[in-house]
Amino acid sequence: MEILKLSIRVMAFLLSIVSIQNCESRGWLVGNLPLTPQDTLSNTVFIEIVDVDSIKHRYHGKIYEHSNWCYLHYDWEKVEVK
Repeated sequence: MEILKLSIRVMAFLLSIVSIQNCESRGWLVGNLPLTPQDTLSNTVFIEIVDVDSIKHRYHGKIYEHSNWCYLHYDWEKVEVK
């Protein structure tokens, strides 16, 4: 009976150590890169447009008829309405 009580105490002790270590979370990782508060404070919504050649483009915010930054191609692109 004493061995059972000792086993339960040891298991409870080990469980408490494991749970304490898990509380000290180092945060989220994406591709082994930690997310910072700057990454998580604002949501980014892209407007996706498919051109006449079936190429996708992603813009953020308002789309202007001239230069727009494409977040998919990392380049300034001229947009025309036809």
